[in-house]
Amino acid sequence: MTPKTVLTGVFVAVIGCAASAQTQQRAQQQGQQAPSPESLAMEGVRTCGNIARGAADVCHIDAAKIERFKAAARQNFTAAPDFDGAWNLGYAEAQSAVDRFAKLKSSNPAEYAKELHEACPALDRGIDEVTGGQ
Repeated sequence: MTPKTVLTGVFVAVIGCAASAQTQQRAQQQGQQAPSPESLAMEGVRTCGNIARGAADVCHIDAAKIERFKAAARQNFTAAPDFDGAWNLGYAEAQSAVDRFAKLKSSNPAEYAKELHEACPALDRGIDEVTGGQ
């Protein structure tokens, strides 16, 4: 998985945070056991924590903006029984992506710059969409 793929996937996850309710509805329509609202919320929070880490450590997005993103996630995932635990887990899990970018920066600066140019603006816009551009 390339760093670009990671950040592009993260952007998709930012926009798709609201999709968890749709996932549950589809599963019910298909007669499948739907994940609980709590587990969907915990996964959403975990994903958001992962996004925040990439935004902070790879894209160097302003810390205040990331805090607004976290506040928006807290509002959107009220069913999460352990918001901070899920956030911290997602944040920690992003270490491998941060490490891949650090390695790319030293091994191939041109590719690193290209990857950031392609992925970080999209990530920034995605956070803006979640936070209402605040």
